[in-house]
Amino acid sequence: MNKRGISPLIATVVLIAFAVALGAVIMNWGSHLVESSSNQSLKCSDLSFSIHPFPNGGYDICYDNNTLKLTLESYKGRIDNVKLIAYTKGDKLFTVKEILSAPLEPGEPQRVVLDFNRGEYGDILDVQLYPIIGRGEKAYLCKEAPVSFGEVRPCS
Repeated sequence: MNKRGISPLIATVVLIAFAVALGAVIMNWGSHLVESSSNQSLKCSDLSFSIHPFPNGGYDICYDNNTLKLTLESYKGRIDNVKLIAYTKGDKLFTVKEILSAPLEPGEPQRVVLDFNRGEYGDILDVQLYPIIGRGEKAYLCKEAPVSFGEVRPCS
C-alpha cells in the first residue's frame, strides 16, 4: 500500500486561502448592499424642495371642485417624483403616488394639476409631499422629511 496524501501543512494553507477568498466575496457583496441603502439616505438629506412661494406671502397651491393645483420647485438636488397626501375635513385621505410628469430639477419649477373631487373628499386641511429618488424598481421614497403645507386655500 503506497498511498500518498497532501501534507498537513499544505492542506492548512489551502483551507486558509479558501476561507479568505470566500470572506472577500461575501464582504464585497455585502458592501454593495449597505452602500446602496446608505447612499439613498444621503441623497434624501441633500434634497431641498417646496411649493413655490408668492412674493407677498402664501404659496402657489389651491383647489377647486375638480382639481388640486400646485407649483413645485427644487432648490437642491434632482427629484424624480413626488408622492402627495392631502388630509381633508372628511375621513378620507387623497393620495397620489407619483404627481410629476418629468423629474424636478433645481431652478425649473413645475406646475402640477391633479384631478380632485371636492364633493367626495371635502376641503383640504393639510398637504404632505414626499420626494422620490430613482425610477421603477430603484425608486426610493424619502420618508424622513416630508414637506408639509397647512395653508391650502380654494382657488379664486
